[in-house]
Amino acid sequence: MMYVLSQLLELLALGTTLLSYHLKTKQKIFQGMCIANILDITHYLFLGAYSGCLTKAVAFIRNLFIVFKERHSKLNHVFFLFLFLICYVVLCIFTYQNYFSLLPFLAAMIYMIVVWNGNELQVKRVAFFCYFLWLIYNISVYSIVGVLSNIISLISTYIAWKNWEKKEQSPVDFMHTK
Repeated sequence: MMYVLSQLLELLALGTTLLSYHLKTKQKIFQGMCIANILDITHYLFLGAYSGCLTKAVAFIRNLFIVFKERHSKLNHVFFLFLFLICYVVLCIFTYQNYFSLLPFLAAMIYMIVVWNGNELQVKRVAFFCYFLWLIYNISVYSIVGVLSNIISLISTYIAWKNWEKKEQSPVDFMHTK
């Protein structure tokens, strides 16, 4: 019963995540992502997948922090980046079960470093790589909907990445546009 409930929660998280990207402001997007993180936390908790659960818990706090960081420039200090990274490392040590349990933390740390300082193309490329790490983790914890979610995210991120590259490579011809 807990397994079925965990998969339903992950399905709700997937729907919330997909809907969030259609919201108009960065703040609303991250608010939607916070809701998805709460669903993800519960999903992984019900699976007994504590690395995924705690990684998503820190991601929830990180998303809230990003919303506040946009309003308060003092929070944009590298100290906070290191604080999150240290938190991930400590939690990784405490929840270690096997090599697969390292993957969520590795993905979260790589993603956070690039999001903190990267441009849009770097974020898309790294997100694509991080979804592969989450895909392997979800396979290892038998999260069917998590695997589906990662496959959808991989396809979506790949399309966004290639569209961005195409946009950057082809200059706009202002003389011939109508």
